[in-house]
Amino acid sequence: MLVPHSRLTPADEKVVSSRSTVRHSSVVVSHERPSRVPRLLASGRAPSGGACRRGHVGLVSHFAHGKSRRPRNRCWCRGNAWTVGGATLTAEPYWSWSAARIARAVASRQVRCREVTESCLARLDEVNGDLVAVVDVDAAGALAAADRADEKVDRGEPLGVLHGVPVTTQVNVDQHGCATTNGVRAFKHRLALNDNPVVGSLREAGAIILGRTNTSSSSWRWFTDNELYGRTLNPLNSEITAGGSSGGAAAAVSAGIVPVAQGSGSVGSIRYPAFACGVLGLRPTQGRIPCFDATEPTDSPPFSQLMSVQGALTRTVEDMRLALQAMAKPSDLDPWSVPVPLELAPTAPCRVAMVRSVPWAAVDVSVSSEVDAAARLLAADGYELVEVLPPSFEQVMEVFRAKAWEARNRLLHQVGELGDRSVRDVAEAMTSLAAGMDGDRYLELFARRTTILREWSAFLDDYPLILLPVSWRRPFPADHDQRGPDMVRELVDALEPSIAASICGLPALAVPTSIGPAGPGGVQLVAGRFREDRCLSTAEVLLRDDPAHALRRDPPALMS
Repeated sequence: MLVPHSRLTPADEKVVSSRSTVRHSSVVVSHERPSRVPRLLASGRAPSGGACRRGHVGLVSHFAHGKSRRPRNRCWCRGNAWTVGGATLTAEPYWSWSAARIARAVASRQVRCREVTESCLARLDEVNGDLVAVVDVDAAGALAAADRADEKVDRGEPLGVLHGVPVTTQVNVDQHGCATTNGVRAFKHRLALNDNPVVGSLREAGAIILGRTNTSSSSWRWFTDNELYGRTLNPLNSEITAGGSSGGAAAAVSAGIVPVAQGSGSVGSIRYPAFACGVLGLRPTQGRIPCFDATEPTDSPPFSQLMSVQGALTRTVEDMRLALQAMAKPSDLDPWSVPVPLELAPTAPCRVAMVRSVPWAAVDVSVSSEVDAAARLLAADGYELVEVLPPSFEQVMEVFRAKAWEARNRLLHQVGELGDRSVRDVAEAMTSLAAGMDGDRYLELFARRTTILREWSAFLDDYPLILLPVSWRRPFPADHDQRGPDMVRELVDALEPSIAASICGLPALAVPTSIGPAGPGGVQLVAGRFREDRCLSTAEVLLRDDPAHALRRDPPALMS
């Protein structure tokens, strides 16, 4: 439960005895049950008696001139260095653990599901009031589910790949007994009677659902804000967008509320929030993860059906593999669902098409630099990098106009009848993008999509992986799209690299590569259909030196 800087000997371990003392700088913590200290530290709770300054139970005294006064140390759930018997240890609270580590510890009975859930709920209580990442918290339900999960462990029953792992779902997917609001005030009473297949798969895998995350209104902005719940802040920099529509999911993972969050995407709504918040975001192949919301009165129009997917956001590649394994369960409720194995041909180093810029778009220098840095890491590992543009890349945005034409009527209806003004400029921009579009042109572009996908499939035979940015620009300032339709168009143009993979229905993974004062940087990996495994194995190379670097215990947005 504690990670030693120097390995403890059996003699060292015996030092922690009844009524012993654990010291952290000038902070002294007394406890009566030393065997519980590791679990208490990791769970985010102090030993018995008193409370820390953020209200976590336990006796924490700051001694000065022989008198105890209010402690100035960080709260327990942040994790700290402690000295026990001459050895220095670092408490790693359960909320900071990866999903894989939690699942292994639960299966081996080193930790109880309830303890992990309590730790994540404590973290949620600490940071979510500022972030507005999780907007529908079900603490009682989560603890009850954790108790049932513990009972299953006690009975020795087979466990799912995410057994005991706290997760979140979005408010835009059906979850039994919850409102599928999709961030729209008019839908706050639209209760779901059944689970969306992706939610059911998470439950079947043993995951503990803590709550539901915020999304942009109707999931149609790259900024997570709406009149029902308000704005989600970026945990790394509150001045920039948390992304959208899965901004709440990305913020929850980045801030350590959960190690895995379900997300959904159509035109970058998983990868862009992941990019903005410094975490991994996987858009799987269309058909890999099933989806169906019975609360929707009708099915989506053609482009939306072919581009919309369910995915996940995590802090580590190993966790992403587990999330994909849990969620990729075929369902008859989704006719597009395809039962394809998760691991296909070997994923050894391969030829990689490198796209660092295009002549027709404004590209931030720092964005190209992130691609260059990633290329160097891959080359050092045996990958062959070739700077080459995929075929018909310049035609992607023309095809996207057909998607905009589909969307504009729904968005205009939302503005006019449902009263949500946050998508007004987005609706106007979609109308502008679709100018001159009619049914005949729509059908032409629909056919053109198939041609582009065929060309890309052949290209991916020669270059099994494409390395390119998530966006040509760094994450935009908060509410950039509320400054007029021209700003929305600027954002759409910047997201061309993400839109391209969405148009083709290909798997794409946003990988964080750096986090600086101005925000995070990252790259995108795109592979052939159902080759999520290739994206993930390549991401492991990029994150090999620091697989959990995206987790920050002191997010700037929460420091004030």
